[in-house]
Amino acid sequence: ALKAGYTHVDTAHDYENQDGVGRALKSYLKHSKKKRKDIFVTTKVPGCGRQGISRENCGGDSAKFIDENLKLLGLDYVDLILVHFTPIYGCGPMNCKIMRDQWEAFQNAYHDKKTRAIGVSNFCISCLKCLLNWEKTTIIPAVNQFQYHVGMGNDPGGLISFCKNHGIVPEAYSPLGNNQAEIIKGKLTTSIGRAHNKSSVQVALRWIIQNGVTLTTKSTNPDHLSADLDILDWSLLDSEMEDLNKARKPKATPSFTCSY
Repeated sequence: ALKAGYTHVDTAHDYENQDGVGRALKSYLKHSKKKRKDIFVTTKVPGCGRQGISRENCGGDSAKFIDENLKLLGLDYVDLILVHFTPIYGCGPMNCKIMRDQWEAFQNAYHDKKTRAIGVSNFCISCLKCLLNWEKTTIIPAVNQFQYHVGMGNDPGGLISFCKNHGIVPEAYSPLGNNQAEIIKGKLTTSIGRAHNKSSVQVALRWIIQNGVTLTTKSTNPDHLSADLDILDWSLLDSEMEDLNKARKPKATPSFTCSY
């Protein structure tokens, strides 16, 4: 991906690949003209009560996980750390306190220069409000990364507009809905692609960008990696955007850990 021209590396504690990512990044920087500052590295720490982060000591455990992430990656800092999931059992009042404890650990990591930015993933509006309405929140989440693709509507549940209105960058993962046939081979995306001499995948990715949402992609195919970059110098027509916005297949929700 780096050789294809990508400058963003997205990993997470529970991907169990951080040592390999760290070695690959070190090798790439050694043998290229790029510097560490040229590569944007994102990592993620599980939510409270998930994958080794306790509910009882969520803040303390999160601080340890952040340090472990840096050690595994072989880095002094990352560019962005995300809370990977909401707490187990969602974002109700019973979990708001522990979410805030975790966010305090993230803010401390920022102040200690272990990361250049902090954010969240899979957070719905109620989860975001828990942090935004806390008097000790001095750093607004820079990013909210969630599932977003054609078929979900342009602003599912008002989440995208909520993020933008509060200065939070919405970022899409699973932009193809885990390779859903409706997106990759569907009549709507393929017909629009033919009109622009682009693939259905490029149409789906361009739709996300044109709705003001950044995105992450993944592939082990060099040709697909290159094609995924070819979405910035052309635009979908307003009528095409309207049709794609109206699409309701494949269905999905932005978060699988909360819904309100």
